[in-house]
Amino acid sequence: MEDDLDVKFDLRMCRRTFGQRYLDSDVDIESVSVLMGHASTKTTEGFYSRKRLNKAIDNARSSWLSSGGQ
Repeated sequence: MEDDLDVKFDLRMCRRTFGQRYLDSDVDIESVSVLMGHASTKTTEGFYSRKRLNKAIDNARSSWLSSGGQ
């Protein structure tokens, strides 16, 4: 495909994008870990996928509101 498109792909970046997009779409970490072929979710968390700040804020806000916070 690289030859046909005359584009060079960074396969590590493709893996990171794959994992990140699934996590950003709220696919659970266990499923992403399996899809990426990791033996442990720690590998997925530590090396490939980081929670985006806006997602972390949204999750914290939802948790706060569901527990009765104002």
